[in-house]
This record gives sequence, C-alpha cells and structure tokens, in this order.
Amino acid sequence: MLGQVGVQYLLVIVTPPGAPDAIAAIAGSVVTTGLTLQHQRKAGDQLRRHERHIKLLESGLKAAIDFPAAADRTTHAVQGADTANISLHQSKSLQDEQVYQRFSAELEEARADTFAAVAHADNAHAALRMLIPSAADQARRYLDYCISATAHPDQNKVERHRARQVVEDKIQQALGGDLPDNWMFAEPQIARPRR
Repeated sequence: MLGQVGVQYLLVIVTPPGAPDAIAAIAGSVVTTGLTLQHQRKAGDQLRRHERHIKLLESGLKAAIDFPAAADRTTHAVQGADTANISLHQSKSLQDEQVYQRFSAELEEARADTFAAVAHADNAHAALRMLIPSAADQARRYLDYCISATAHPDQNKVERHRARQVVEDKIQQALGGDLPDNWMFAEPQIARPRR
C-alpha cells in the first residue's frame, strides 16, 4: 500500500498543472479515509476473533465446571439407588408389607434419579468432549467409575478420586494459558435429603 507521502506524490503527478488545489485536497482526503476504513476493518476483525476466543473459553470453563459436578451427582445418585436396593432386600425379612412398599417406592425414585443424573452427566461429557477434547478420554473413564459406584463398600472410591484428579489436571493443561494461577476446582457440595 502507498503511504500518505506516496499518495500525495502520486496526486502531484496525476493532477495536471493549473488544476485547483481543491481537487488534490479531495483526492487526498478520499485516500486517507480509505486507509482509515481499512485499519478499522482490521481492528474489527481482530475484535471479533478475540470475542470468539473468549466465548469458547467461557464455554470450556462452563463445561469444565459442569462435568465434574454432574459426575459427582451421578455417583451419589447411583449410591443412593444401591442403598435403596439394600434396604428393600432387608425389608423382605420383616414380613411387613407397608415397609416393603415404602422401600420399593424409594428404590424406584432412586432409580429415576440415577437415570436423570447419568443422562445429565453424559450430556456434560459430550460438551466437555467438544470443547476440551484432550480431557475427553479421562473424563469418560471418571464417569464410568461414577456410574459403577456402590454404596457399601465403596470399592472404587480411590480409583474414582484418582480419575477425577487426572481429569482436573487435563482440563487445567488444556485451558492453562487462559486461567489464573490460583484457579482450582471447587469440591462439590453434597445436599443430603433429611428424613
């Protein structure tokens, strides 16, 4: 591109002798305006790229937060269903139909909660897989541990916690350049129903 000095020199060559200075001034103004608009377009494109990057980062952070929380809810729902199943089997020995029906209803409710929690966790994993693909395999492994959790004894608790730590590390590596130094995952708050 021609600089402003080059444009003025070009105008001097193109402008016939004796032409009014107004034509040269208008032509110079048009060229200057064109250069300004080109610079504004470049700045606008750079701003749009930056906004897209920020939206992707925001979506990635949301997925990074939602997935572990959904996986933890799945663990607790699965363990709740396991506990309800144990209670139902123990209530058979009581020979009390009302107690058996109550535990049967609790088991059905726990199974429905488990189904919903697993579906939500699968959706959260799909979002994580799209936005942070480097963590997808470890996240699936962690989710599988959460789905296979048992209430008593919790046999895969250590492996589940290790898998969660690996997922958190992978996410921090993937998003590391865009995260503050002190950023970390919050431990989930578990709401326990009161009876």
